[in-house]
Amino acid sequence: MKSAKLFLGGMYLHLALSVAVPAAMILLPHWNGGQGLFFFYLVFIGVLFVLGWVAVAMAARAGSGQDVQGLWSAWRLLKLWSIPFFVLNFLYSVLAWFIIVAASRGIFFMLLPIPIAITCTLILQTGCVAVKNLRARSAPETRPDRVHYLLQLLPVADVFSTLVLLRHTKETEPSSP
Repeated sequence: MKSAKLFLGGMYLHLALSVAVPAAMILLPHWNGGQGLFFFYLVFIGVLFVLGWVAVAMAARAGSGQDVQGLWSAWRLLKLWSIPFFVLNFLYSVLAWFIIVAASRGIFFMLLPIPIAITCTLILQTGCVAVKNLRARSAPETRPDRVHYLLQLLPVADVFSTLVLLRHTKETEPSSP
């Protein structure tokens, strides 16, 4: 699914912009393009959310339209290739927000939920693709436990659930990708 590839690429571009925009604004304070770059970053976050929900909608469409292999590929792509994104995003966010909150002496602490909400929305979107894959991929009698549906929507737990499901799928379906 191309929408999953676009969404994943958008996630990594978001990470690059979240590093580049503050760096440009701090290192080039007299450059007039810093405000435009910041505005572009904010618009891009909105575009990224739209891409994520489009990926979810395309997953729902693929699951009901018998494109199960495409959905399977999209799920693996989003879950496995987004792990480095979420690790780097976490490390950068902890460092950046520690510096921002410490430099402002706690004034910007109230802004801390914003990046957390952005990251949780991205996890929710990849989780929705995963849930649709789990529902479409397996027959009703061989569907994984319902707990995996919930785990796919939770940070960190989704990685462990994905690895368990991939291992279980390899054991039961040796011909699967």
